[in-house]
Amino acid sequence: MGPYKREKTHQDRPPRVVISGYFGFNNAGDEAILTSMVGSLRRFVPQIQLTVISGNPLQTAAQHQVKAVGRTDLVGIIGALRQADLLLSGGGSILQDVTSSRSLMYYLGIVALAKLCGTRVMFFGQGVGPIQRPWNRLLTGFIANRVDLITVREAGSRETLLELGVRRPPIHVTADQVFCLEPAPAARAEAILAREGADLDRPLAGISLRRWRDYRGYKEAVARTADWLAAACGAQIVFLPLQWQVDLPVAREVAALMKEPSVILEGRYSAQEFLAVTGKMDLVIGMRLHALIFAAVQGVPMVGIIYDPKVADFLQQVEQPAAGTVADLTPASLQSCVQAAWQERKERGARLREKGRELVERAQENGRLVARLLGR
Repeated sequence: MGPYKREKTHQDRPPRVVISGYFGFNNAGDEAILTSMVGSLRRFVPQIQLTVISGNPLQTAAQHQVKAVGRTDLVGIIGALRQADLLLSGGGSILQDVTSSRSLMYYLGIVALAKLCGTRVMFFGQGVGPIQRPWNRLLTGFIANRVDLITVREAGSRETLLELGVRRPPIHVTADQVFCLEPAPAARAEAILAREGADLDRPLAGISLRRWRDYRGYKEAVARTADWLAAACGAQIVFLPLQWQVDLPVAREVAALMKEPSVILEGRYSAQEFLAVTGKMDLVIGMRLHALIFAAVQGVPMVGIIYDPKVADFLQQVEQPAAGTVADLTPASLQSCVQAAWQERKERGARLREKGRELVERAQENGRLVARLLGR
């Protein structure tokens, strides 16, 4: 038995589950994952008791009606894990070392703590990789081989785990949990857009960007393409900053490079509201993975800009185009890709809605497998 382990009962009380991920940081994509996880878990295991490890536990508890513990509160985390029947690690892209090795070590450390507490672990809808440093690859493979079940959101993540030597737990390719998220009412999306100054009588083109290292050329390419959409296609340009404090400055910077007027969503909105607003777009140009996922959920055609392999993997999964990477994107390459998508947006949207129905079903498998693991 591990140093924190105690005997647990299972069928004589509601199951207790701890969720570990990048939550409590006002990132609409990650909050969408958590919202959808909570809803799905309560659907498949109605009496479930949830505790979320969060960067802002008070906010998380209030928003999602769960218990929450701070992500640096080691005593609180161990206490929650000792009482839990299962740790869900994910979803999102938390198992990678592109952001930092420290982040990867943190999430692997939570998994290791759970195993020391005798608590089962499931990787839930994970996007795995890139993991580049040799020690990080070795440790990730070692720990992943000791969890009880793995679901990943695309085939590329499964291949990464196999490359790391993961053989013991079953690996299921499902889909990002956000495909199960319900949007806010359409009237709420229209009210947000109108309040932010968007002209709802024009077609809408959404743009979701993030800062990435020291690259700047992609910003000029987006500005020139947005000008073309506004001038040649009559589109209202709407910037969608999914992680408000990080993405808003980038949106303002690109808007300032434009010659045509644009709208930036300056307010702070929930994941369901962002999903609903995305559904009002006629086309989305996106770097943020979850902006593209929001578009796919709503059947909105998209053009991706790749800063991370997870974006390329998702675009391939939903059969939508990439205009290039942040390193090589040019105004000509982006405009050419956007022009084709704009001209074919109705046909592409119809195909995407068909693909989306398949991905909803696959995303629901995450919750079904949790219920099975809990014996429910």
